[in-house]
Amino acid sequence: MDRPRTQRIERLLTPRNARLVLLLLALLTVPALFTLPHVRTDHDFEKFFPEDDPELARYLDFRARFGHDNEYVLLGIGHQPSVFNIDLLRRVDSLTAKLAALPDVRRVVSPTRLRLPRWTAAGMFEVPVLRLDHDSTLAADSLRLRMDPVASPLVNQRGDALLLVMHTAQGLSKARSDSLLHRIEVAVSASGLDTVHRAGRIHGQHHILRLMSRELWTFLLASALLVTLFLALAFRTVWGVLVPLGVVTLTALWQVALMTAFGKPLSILTMLLPSILFVVGMSDAVHLIERYIEALREGRPRTQALAITLHEVGLSTFITMLTTAIGYATLVTSGIKPMSEFGLFTAMGVFLAYALAFVMLPAVLVLVPTPVPPQRAVRASVWDRAVHALLRTVLRRRRTVLLAAAAVTMACAMLIPRIKVDNQLLEDLPDSDPGKQSFLWFEQQFGGVRPFDLEIVVRDSTLSVWDHEVLRRTALVQDHLERSYGVHHITSPVTVVRAANMAFHGGDPSHYRLPDDRADTDRLTRLARSMAGRRGLASIAAPDGRRARLSGRTVDAGGAVHRMKNAALQDLIDGLGPTPAVDFHQTGMAFLIDRNNERLSEQMLVSLGLSFLLIAALMALLFREPRMVLVALLPNVLPLVVVAGFMGLAGIDLKVSTAIIFSNAFGIAVDDTVHLLGKLRIELARGRTLAYAMKRTYLSGGKAVIVMSLMLCAGFITLTASELASVHYMGLLISITLAVALLSELLLLPLLLMYVLRRRPVPLAA
Repeated sequence: MDRPRTQRIERLLTPRNARLVLLLLALLTVPALFTLPHVRTDHDFEKFFPEDDPELARYLDFRARFGHDNEYVLLGIGHQPSVFNIDLLRRVDSLTAKLAALPDVRRVVSPTRLRLPRWTAAGMFEVPVLRLDHDSTLAADSLRLRMDPVASPLVNQRGDALLLVMHTAQGLSKARSDSLLHRIEVAVSASGLDTVHRAGRIHGQHHILRLMSRELWTFLLASALLVTLFLALAFRTVWGVLVPLGVVTLTALWQVALMTAFGKPLSILTMLLPSILFVVGMSDAVHLIERYIEALREGRPRTQALAITLHEVGLSTFITMLTTAIGYATLVTSGIKPMSEFGLFTAMGVFLAYALAFVMLPAVLVLVPTPVPPQRAVRASVWDRAVHALLRTVLRRRRTVLLAAAAVTMACAMLIPRIKVDNQLLEDLPDSDPGKQSFLWFEQQFGGVRPFDLEIVVRDSTLSVWDHEVLRRTALVQDHLERSYGVHHITSPVTVVRAANMAFHGGDPSHYRLPDDRADTDRLTRLARSMAGRRGLASIAAPDGRRARLSGRTVDAGGAVHRMKNAALQDLIDGLGPTPAVDFHQTGMAFLIDRNNERLSEQMLVSLGLSFLLIAALMALLFREPRMVLVALLPNVLPLVVVAGFMGLAGIDLKVSTAIIFSNAFGIAVDDTVHLLGKLRIELARGRTLAYAMKRTYLSGGKAVIVMSLMLCAGFITLTASELASVHYMGLLISITLAVALLSELLLLPLLLMYVLRRRPVPLAA
């Protein structure tokens, strides 16, 4: 023991200093409490787009030109045996009128108010699709609607559901979205309609944010209860429970206050931050208290025992703080803003937890009586007997342990190629969720909710998107999208001209096609553009005619399926030939989300590799020996291989929520190794033999490592009860990683140490 350094620490541990520290912490906590009412949540999908992706710039330019691709609300109304019921349709028509009058609603497309143009010798007329004056015309109208290519998408094939499409104002804020959604709910409730399904951005946003807010507090309380239980079982004292809880509670509070002060809302990732800090931040406090109790049992006075604890545990705890923070901080390199912020603020929180543990905890322990009976034999402890027995078993059966570890590693490595990069828009919600059920209902009845957008760019300055040959080429792409890709409700220059051709021929559905003659196309295009006006075509074609938009909706089959469909679409486009000079570029929110997930594998490897390099550098700095770097890292590679193999076996896809766990879990899992090697370093520095030093290391540090690992697993396993898939999988996969890491530390680390150190002990002393 370094007596002079311990004495210097002991001189600082006075009641006066302790009171000053606690007073300062209280003064800092008061303003943090006042920030809690201002905590905000956010679930903006667009923030998950990589900022360095050139397709993002294309999408933003496209959106500025033609508007957002998801600013709509879908209302699906079901009625058995048929929606062609005069009373039902009148209720729908009344609801349509109320919805159209709401603020922030641009227009409502409804079969009850849809009027289709007809050109005759006498001029242009608009004919209502459904006449609601009397039910005698309903049968004929329903038949005509089903045959009309423009109106038929508003009623499903069985005729027992109809669709209302509300086009809302562009770029609505969260407050305006919630206000509009409330007004929609009031109108729907007053309509008397029994079965009304809802889908769209503002509805999904409101539902998920409400779920996020509820789960934030639920899992924070669950983590607190589990941590309290483990502390009570481990230390069996009131102060051994309350002091660590105070440290982590302040950590979570200060971190949320810090984010709020920076104007950062809690996203789907950062909402987990309080729960993660509550569990991870407990590690420092547990190791400090465990060594403190051990020193008291050795008969040390309270202040001296605390000084010894801070001196011996300080370095290894500092290193574990760095490794955990590094695991999160490497996410800052991600081009995805929410992931980068999650990594940054969680790393900051880990630093904060360490600082509070080494400032608040000693101050409290100096002032609070902490009686522990001295002269208690260490060997009488049940914990120590169990750890000692485990160590003997491992050393006796070293070949079995090594072969089993190798077999598990190889088996899991073979499962890793089965991992699939995939994602869905509402993958976070379970199928039983009411919002998800409505989403699935629209997919079954009306061909999906997922937006699809294609930008059409004419490169030849002598042509426009309304040119006959350009329209014919666009029609080939559009027909492929309808037949093979599964895009429905398509709007494009082609649909405008086809609808105009049908209207020019008295509404005959057989003329819903492009004219064969260029002159006819030009005439119909002029008529259609004149009728719709510049404002009516603003979301379809640019005023100069050089760019256009093809938009629709499709079933969300998952990113992996859509990538195959996109490849087939690109093959079709590439095979169209060089003339006319027209480019087709897929864009939109859903396309960028898929593209984002495609890059996850590369980002995950970069982040994990950076964690390995930085943590290896810390190990080399701490132990000053290359062999010990391998000893520190190898036991923590196995958990990552196991969890990756589990993902392949269980069919858990690689996506934003699952990709971040690897570097995070590695940074947390390596903590146990550092604590054990730090204790071994101290024992060897005292001149003890390797065998005895290992025994003392496991007897002294084994309990803290086991308790801390079980506590971490229990804290993260509570997240598996979440209704959000991203939170569920994060809790499950990190728990598995930490459990395997504990087994690896207890079973593999002793064998690696024996193999590396038996011939030439390394100079582990500082």
